[in-house]
Amino acid sequence: MSKLVAAAVTVLVLDAMALGAQQPTSTVQPTRFAGTWVGTQSWAIANPPPGARPDQPVTLTIEVTDGKVTGSLKPFLGGEDGATIVDAKIVGEELQATAVVGRPRPGGVALPPPGIEQATSDSANPPPAAGRGGAPRGWKDSVRIALVFRNEGLQGLNLVGTADVTMSDVPWMKFKYALAKKRSRY
Repeated sequence: MSKLVAAAVTVLVLDAMALGAQQPTSTVQPTRFAGTWVGTQSWAIANPPPGARPDQPVTLTIEVTDGKVTGSLKPFLGGEDGATIVDAKIVGEELQATAVVGRPRPGGVALPPPGIEQATSDSANPPPAAGRGGAPRGWKDSVRIALVFRNEGLQGLNLVGTADVTMSDVPWMKFKYALAKKRSRY
């Protein structure tokens, strides 16, 4: 009986060790993503719109100040205003960020954080009243971009990722990115 119990305990210990080895434990520092990245944006959907370019050159600029990640992606949706990162965090080996089209407007209507339901009627998220410094809502206010980037390569000079674009919480478009760290010329 004692040999059977000892064997069972050994199996449980080995299983626990194997499970611990499978779980990702390392988290990269935000500075690993900092810098200017250049490359291409391409469609990540089966049937892109007619006339869509297969690859569009883009520049992603990421800055880290006091542990807070900010940045921009240009161009985005054909505009030189691009997209601006408004919230970001490191999850495991990935940079997960939320961005808006253009620049966040002071006094603009803030969208709820990802995952929180938002009613679709304007009465649930009314535009700011005129005369209180707020501008009227535009179509860009309902667009949210969920960016996910992973730093790959031995020297950390390649960045791959995706952008899931929603409008009023409805999936709209999806892009993929292949970027390389921009090197300065001497």
